[in-house]
Amino acid sequence: MREFGSRRMWRAAATVVAVCLLALPAGAQTLRDAVEGAWRLNPEIRTLEARRGQAVAQRGAGESLVPAAPAVTLRNITDVLGRNVGRREYEAELGVPLWLPGQGTATVRAADALLARTDAEIAARQLAVAGEVRAALWQIALLDRRVELARQRLAVARRLEADTQRTSRAGETSEADHQLARGEALAVAADVRDEELTLEEARQAFRALTGTTVPKATPEPLIGEQPLDRHPTLQAARLGVRSAQAQKQLVDLSTRDYPEVGVLARKERDVRDERFGTIVGLSLRIPFAVEAVNAPKRAEAATELVRSEAEQANAERTVETEIRQARLAHQAASERLSIARDRAAALRGRLTNVERARKAGEISLIEFVRAQEAAFAADLARTTAEVQVGAARARLNQSLGVLP
Repeated sequence: MREFGSRRMWRAAATVVAVCLLALPAGAQTLRDAVEGAWRLNPEIRTLEARRGQAVAQRGAGESLVPAAPAVTLRNITDVLGRNVGRREYEAELGVPLWLPGQGTATVRAADALLARTDAEIAARQLAVAGEVRAALWQIALLDRRVELARQRLAVARRLEADTQRTSRAGETSEADHQLARGEALAVAADVRDEELTLEEARQAFRALTGTTVPKATPEPLIGEQPLDRHPTLQAARLGVRSAQAQKQLVDLSTRDYPEVGVLARKERDVRDERFGTIVGLSLRIPFAVEAVNAPKRAEAATELVRSEAEQANAERTVETEIRQARLAHQAASERLSIARDRAAALRGRLTNVERARKAGEISLIEFVRAQEAAFAADLARTTAEVQVGAARARLNQSLGVLP
């Protein structure tokens, strides 16, 4: 019994551990994994994927033999309420709608254009989501470096506080110096807590966006020149125009309702004692075109075409502008990093000299604290510049339409 109870406890513990592991967000090994996680969660991409089925169904309808379902008409005529001499008439008719000339082919072309447009819109939306993930990742990388630097600064401030406390008790420095160092350490501790909170909030937002943990931010390779005709945004815009043109052609051909051909059979008699006679015939229903009905449809299709062409032109201007801005930002970030590194090295060297002078009693603690703050500010600027170079490279690849 004791062994059986032990097994049950182990099984229960294993179940709890498995549930906890399943509840944790999926790990993201690379930026690509995080981007794919964001794709799966993005509602717009899922909506576009569902719309793809609409285009497939429309293509199937265009390839069918008839544009709509056939219909059966049943008719019965009797003179029961009249003379009641036995007149009877029974009629059945099968009506089959027919395509207008070229309408079936135009329907298939419109469906193919819509399918290509939907696939391109999915790719463009995936690129936009990748841009959101890239920006969030490099924002977290910057916050992470800020937290790391703030913690280093806090460690130095606490060592300075402990050092001034020891020298103050020994009578080597004043109590005011110890209070100054203690105030500086407390201020830095508050800054560290704020930076940690901001970092954790950014990580939580990243998990909500991707459903994964935050991967390590590593600089992306520079792609260089990329043919713009393969840019997902521009492809979606061009295929949007093509889809609007195909839809307009379909509307121009669909000027009337479907014509209908019918086959009918009739059995009838005039009086009660007469035998039923059978009649077989054909019918043809030809609707007329009405301008009052067709004009709004043509105007709507023309409006959609104009809108798509305007969106294509705007997309081309936007993409070209984004590429130029991204190149300038990358160049500026690289130059800023070089300057920040030189400045950080200079102020770190100055801090070493100031610390040596403070230990020799040549300068006050306030001057040392100021030099320390300047050195840490320079380190923060250098760290920020390093992260900004990686972010600028990711932005450049994003503007060129390159996925991670």
